[in-house]
Amino acid sequence: MDECIREIHAANDAAGFWEQLYRGKGSVWKDTANPLLAETARHLTPGHALDLGCGEGGDTRWLATHEWHVTAVDIAPTALQRTSRLAARNGHENSVRTEQHDLAETFPSSTFDLISAQYLQTPYAFPRASVLRRAAHALRTRL
Repeated sequence: MDECIREIHAANDAAGFWEQLYRGKGSVWKDTANPLLAETARHLTPGHALDLGCGEGGDTRWLATHEWHVTAVDIAPTALQRTSRLAARNGHENSVRTEQHDLAETFPSSTFDLISAQYLQTPYAFPRASVLRRAAHALRTRL
């Protein structure tokens, strides 16, 4: 087993697991958007978006490029740093805000026009249904 993988599985909490994953590699994901997000959101009027489990910011970058203001959330500080760097590299530092949350414990306090949870997985116990309910309540109603 790869040494990095062994160290990751040795982490005793979700935050440690994800931070070790990101610190252990130069890049974990591609900086491109999830195709389903791009297909769905390209037809929407830009507003404020929430990217749950933003990772290194591929979906966040796509949204910002398409004039969305994005709150990018992840549990791992290294992931959020990479998201911020990607936003700055693409000239979107004013439309991307990062927030660190363990979504099992805390959630962004604002409301949003779009919520994306393209990769909201973890090998640890996670109250997914509860988090998604909170996300649904954070959606603004457009008339």
